[in-house]
Parts: sequence; C-alpha cells; structure tokens
Amino acid sequence: MHLVWNRFDYQTLDEALSQSFCLYVFHHPVDGDRPFYIGKAKLFGTKQKSGYAGTARYNSGYVHLIAGMLRSGFSLYIAEVGADHFDDVEGYEQELIAQWNPIRPQRIKVVRKPVASVRPWEVTTKECLEK
Repeated sequence: MHLVWNRFDYQTLDEALSQSFCLYVFHHPVDGDRPFYIGKAKLFGTKQKSGYAGTARYNSGYVHLIAGMLRSGFSLYIAEVGADHFDDVEGYEQELIAQWNPIRPQRIKVVRKPVASVRPWEVTTKECLEK
C-alpha cells in the first residue's frame, strides 16, 4: 500500500473531521523523527459528507482535545486508504508503528502489512502534503 498524507492544522480541522477510511498520525516538532501517536479510523470525525456521524473515532466529545493539540503545535496527518482496503488497515497501522516507534506506547500485534510511505513531517514541499 502506498500512502499519500495530507497535513491538517487548527485552521483546517473541519476538513480533517470529514476524512474516512484512513490512517492518521499526530506529530509535534519537539519529538523529532518520531510521531506522538498512529491510529486508524473508519470515520475520523463527525463532519462526514453523508452528514453528522456520532460514531466517528473523534466524535463531538473529543474534538476539543484535537483542537487543543493542533493549537499547541501538533500537526495531524491523514492518509485515506479507501473502503476497499480498510479491511487491511490494522496491518498497515501496525507496520507504521513498527517502523516509526511512536512516543505514546501503542498495542503491538503480529499482523503487519507492507506500507510504502515517508514520514510526512519530514517532507518539506507544501504541495506534497497540504490540501
């Protein structure tokens, strides 16, 4: 799987909340080449194209936490894998955890799937990351 990451910040949070079938990474510059956290979500936030999604990974009760992280210097990177590949998303997530060694301890599983990706916070060309 080849991942294409999009960068989101506080100003583009609403757009991030519309993402679905994705992997996501929180990164803060003080952490250097390691992300803070890597995750997966069928529905990342509540602002889905189909309307409000209360079952989103980050529903309305958690949006203030993401907003606070983004205001304090974190960046959020999201790579959509699509509905067709979402059955394998846990394997992709586990591969990224193994490769990137996040700051926040995360559950490690045996299942891993090959992922082609660079650490998105290390890419400096704006057009490669930002929508």
